[in-house]
Formats: sequence, structure tokens, C-alpha cells
Amino acid sequence: MQKKYALALWWWSARWLAHIWVIKYLEEQNIEISEIAGTSMGAIIWAMFAIGKTSNEIYDFAKSINYFILIDFDLKRGLIKGKKIKEKLKEVFWEKKIEEVDIPLKIIATNLETGEKIVFTTGKIIDALRASISLPTTFVPYKIWKNYFIDGGFVNNLPIEVLEEKNVIAVSAIKRFSGPIKERKRNILWFDVPLNFFEINYQILQRSIIFMMEQNEEKSLKTEWKNVLFVKPDFWNLDFFDFHKTKEFVELGYESIKEKSQGKKDFFE
Repeated sequence: MQKKYALALWWWSARWLAHIWVIKYLEEQNIEISEIAGTSMGAIIWAMFAIGKTSNEIYDFAKSINYFILIDFDLKRGLIKGKKIKEKLKEVFWEKKIEEVDIPLKIIATNLETGEKIVFTTGKIIDALRASISLPTTFVPYKIWKNYFIDGGFVNNLPIEVLEEKNVIAVSAIKRFSGPIKERKRNILWFDVPLNFFEINYQILQRSIIFMMEQNEEKSLKTEWKNVLFVKPDFWNLDFFDFHKTKEFVELGYESIKEKSQGKKDFFE
């Protein structure tokens, strides 16, 4: 009987694009995926995979997105309302429910009122995805039932522990930060100009989130009785908001899982 595998994935901002060629590699190797758990932007890619979309179809979808058009400003509870993004997702998923997908799917979000991890296994896919991508200060928290939800990455960014399958392919989105906060930058006239309040505090927020995610990730990787292939791409100069670098991201995802798989061949035997 063919060995089966589960997927645990989280990606932040543009790094979700690297998932696409991870799928391509799995397709080429005829690796059977029996279960998926996704958080935040990564959940979008893998929800598409769960309903039967191929890597090429998902790649075409990613290239077709005009991210600027999808921005609808709120400026009260977050920068983006998210209504346009939900409509874009509806083009793919329509009214399809999580319990109707080809591969069992779990989408992670955080209950804003209780801090509790919520694992969506039923209900509309677009609602669960909109809840899971709701990064605070960027997206307005999403209301389902009587509760508001934010990004699932705050409580479980690498959701290995919610999977039932023993063999798990887990893909990280973390790029480690080190060194001092940059307080000055050089402008086009070669004069040092102080960064403004928002630029400095963005760096602080970004690092704080990454440090928290690293702790969550380490905890998830220690889940008992799991056989985990942990893939952590080296993003080097690919930043969170490089949405225009789709090709670079997808190629990085492919090479990362290929290299990791070759270094641990017994995992797929």
C-alpha cells in the first residue's frame, strides 16, 4: 500500500507563492497527500489543491492577481477590509464547503475574543480563509457566527499537531532577523535621512511576530509520534511584499523541498 502524507503549512504575505511549486514537486513524485492543515495565506494555496487544482492552475491564478485592485481601505480596525479579497476567493471556491473537498482540509484561525485556536473543518471555505489571513493592523478581523477571528499564525503557524497522519511535510515561512533595528536610511542624494515613526515601528512589529512564530514552530515540531520532513526555504532577498516576484518564489519552493527530500530519502520510502 502506498505511503500517505499530511501537510502542515503557514505562509505570510508574498511567501505563500512558494507553495505552488512545492505542489509541483509532490505531483512529479506521485506523493499521495491524505490530509492538509493550513494557516494564513498558505491555506489559500492548499485549499485550492484540496479541491483538485493542479500546480499549473494555481500558478496561473497567482499570476492573474492584481494585488493593488484587491485593496479596500478601512483605517479603523485594520488597513484592508478584505471584501475584495473574499470576492476574488469566491471566483475559485464559490460556495464550496470544507467538508466537500477531495482531500481532508483543516484551516486555522485565532478567536480574537478568547485567544483560542480554532480549527475549521466545516463551513464555507472562503469564510475560513478570510478568517485565517486576518493579520492584525493589516486586515479587519473577520466575523463568523458571533465571534471575530484573526490570523491563525498567532497561535499555530505550523499546525502539525492538528493532523492525524503520522508522516507530515511541514513548510516554514520564517526568515530570521538579527542585528540592530535600522534607524537611518540613505536617500537618492546620498544624505542620511532618519526613518519615520511608522517605518521604525513596522520593523519592531515584524521582528516581534517572527520571534513569536519561531517559538510556536519549535513547539509544533516537537509533536510526539510524528515523522516530519521540515522544509525551511532560504528567502535571502525575497521580502514579505515582493508579490511581483512570483517566479522567484515558486522556484525557491520547488528547490527547497527537492533538496530536503533528497537529503532524507527514507522519508518517502
